[in-house]
Amino acid sequence: MSEPPVVCLALPELFDAVVARFDLDSTAADQHFGWREPPRHKTSHARIVWVPGDEGANTGNVDPARNPGGNPRSLATLRELFTVYIGADDPRFPEDERAQYVATRLLFDAWVRAVYLAAHGTFLIESVSWNTSKTERRHGAELVCVCWVEALIPDAPYALAPHDTEASILTSLDDVDEVTTTDTP
Repeated sequence: MSEPPVVCLALPELFDAVVARFDLDSTAADQHFGWREPPRHKTSHARIVWVPGDEGANTGNVDPARNPGGNPRSLATLRELFTVYIGADDPRFPEDERAQYVATRLLFDAWVRAVYLAAHGTFLIESVSWNTSKTERRHGAELVCVCWVEALIPDAPYALAPHDTEASILTSLDDVDEVTTTDTP
């Protein structure tokens, strides 16, 4: 019996590719994935938070398969929505809004480049807006990007574990038994 193919999800793959590109380019920015945003730290001047869904928590649209006939075969394509919060500040000039704008725009430009290189032709930035709902005095600026990435919905069995976990456990127990057996006089 053959194992089902390992299916990778488009959004986490894109996140990982962008983080890797930032590391490769030596672009310093904390990047987080998920609905619960970690607390902001004063030591971090560049921050990108990836949130699945748009600001209304919509997942996206299911369209016909983009590339049918692959392995695994595609049943449909999910245009998976996600929202990215890109914030930066220039601590040298905390009162200069232009400096905060420049820091945020440069981080946004680096993010767009990394996404483009990772997913050219399979993503779209639907909207970009400045977050101007500052309820307290703070430095820096933030852009809010609503995007989508094409995600394959495969004709493959759903599997929680990509490998045979029972075989791994038995192998480990066999190894322990061998060590125990050889140590016994």
